[in-house]
Amino acid sequence: MTETHFDLLVAGGGTGRDIVLAGEAAGLRVALVERGRIGGTCHNRGCMPSKMLIHSADLADAVADGPRFGVHARLDRVDLAGIVRNVFATLDAESDEREAALEASDRITFFQREGRFIGAKTMQVGGDVISADRVVIAGGSRPFVPPIPGLPDVPYLTSDEALHLETLPCRLAIVGGGYISCELAHFFGALGSAVTIIEPSQQLLSREDAEIGAAFSERYRTTHDVRLGARVRRVAATGGGVRVHLDGGEDVEADQLLIATGRTPNSDLLDLAAAGLALDARGHVIVNEYLETGQDGVWALGDITGVLPLKHVAVRQARHISRALFHGDRRPMRYDVIPHAVFSAPQVAAVGRTEEELRAARRPYKVGRWRLRDTAMGMALREDGLVKVLAAPDDTILGCHIVGPNASLLIHEVAVAMTAGGGLRTIVDTVHAHPALSQVVEEACKAGLGAPVEGG
Repeated sequence: MTETHFDLLVAGGGTGRDIVLAGEAAGLRVALVERGRIGGTCHNRGCMPSKMLIHSADLADAVADGPRFGVHARLDRVDLAGIVRNVFATLDAESDEREAALEASDRITFFQREGRFIGAKTMQVGGDVISADRVVIAGGSRPFVPPIPGLPDVPYLTSDEALHLETLPCRLAIVGGGYISCELAHFFGALGSAVTIIEPSQQLLSREDAEIGAAFSERYRTTHDVRLGARVRRVAATGGGVRVHLDGGEDVEADQLLIATGRTPNSDLLDLAAAGLALDARGHVIVNEYLETGQDGVWALGDITGVLPLKHVAVRQARHISRALFHGDRRPMRYDVIPHAVFSAPQVAAVGRTEEELRAARRPYKVGRWRLRDTAMGMALREDGLVKVLAAPDDTILGCHIVGPNASLLIHEVAVAMTAGGGLRTIVDTVHAHPALSQVVEEACKAGLGAPVEGG
């Protein structure tokens, strides 16, 4: 068994790779431990393949929607196997290039195998024991599978396997109503599967602003079989698939079962308890606003911290850690202006506080709303949707929530204004091109300027 000491040790080759490259540029000897392909969850099993696949679903939706606009097109067939193979051929090639670059570096040692901590800053990786002065943990997460009676005895999918399916299921049952569920429901539904979504809450996307979640759930009921307030009692295999037995509802029969009930951190796989790190009840690494753990010289970022587990959040966290590590620029993370989006049909996007959060905090606020159908582009698209802006009595923007086409793009205007410290008038005073869809954000902010104060 060999023992090697490095300047920097990074556990996790997703966003952790950003730290590795920054360490290399700073002239450090860096060790990277990653048991899978470079790129982590987002690149290989998450946001990148899912959004590339969803583009095919959007195209299929456009064909189906054509007759409303006098365009009578026909969808002859869906080559799911070809779609999936093309997506992963592209992503795998990029991973190969990144791995080759790591291997070629004279400052980076890439351990592409499983490793576990055996001390505060020490890992065992196969027959090697490696340690470092500074450690960054970016170990990511994996799909969470709840203890549903009967589940171990039936074939089921998580998002990892669903993204690789090459045969379209005729009937797909999805347990869970969060963003992963809703995105995959759109993908498979648009391509031809009959989708049933089973969610114990009273709305899909239950963490979104309630008004937005309700509007989204109502829309999804028109394209999918949505079972809200439904709990899975047990599952059982049938001759051709699976039966999902529900408490308080009709059972669901499907050819394929997809479990989309969230994700769990990989802290157990890395044995972070042996590293002496404090973990919360769900196994997330506890960090402060600087991404520092309780161990001196040990940082953590991304899904394994449980703090807004999104790729763009992890990228920004990596930037903050890199500044502290290599430039002595220690600054706290700011999460209140980070947007997120759900790439479903319709899309959902948000930044800042929900109305429910403001009420719970007894914080006074104003609400500005505007519907897409009341804008020129909304009429042209024949689409409905809603922009909801929340602002303080002095017009400082506290949050924005959007459901409708291109919500993932529209939200950024508000995020920029919030980051710059602007308010409703910042957006209202900005000239918006007519008839761009972004006018709906402008109109919602105008409505907010004259709205009465609520809450408090």
